[in-house]
Amino acid sequence: MNSYDLDYRIACTEVLEILKHMPKKQVEKIPKNVLISMQRSKRYDYRFKFDKAKSVNEQNISKTAKKILSEFYRDYWADSIIKKMILAKEKFDKKNSSENETVA
Repeated sequence: MNSYDLDYRIACTEVLEILKHMPKKQVEKIPKNVLISMQRSKRYDYRFKFDKAKSVNEQNISKTAKKILSEFYRDYWADSIIKKMILAKEKFDKKNSSENETVA
């Protein structure tokens, strides 16, 4: 198993635990097949404890888990205006990144 697989499996475990502490209406916006896939991918020998005294942003979670949660926000939780802004920023960042690579 490569480190990407391990990172992803740990992130799935962390995200699923965080979702347990979120409003049910928010979680229901995520397609069932995505949640099932994450459940199958999670690492069963890894334990993540959600600290109720901290916000989601303050939790000690992996970069991969943060990325998954940000994608959930963009794809399922953000309203249409915020979603358009996020997508525009991602497009801008990707364009700048590719331009910087060609200069180097």
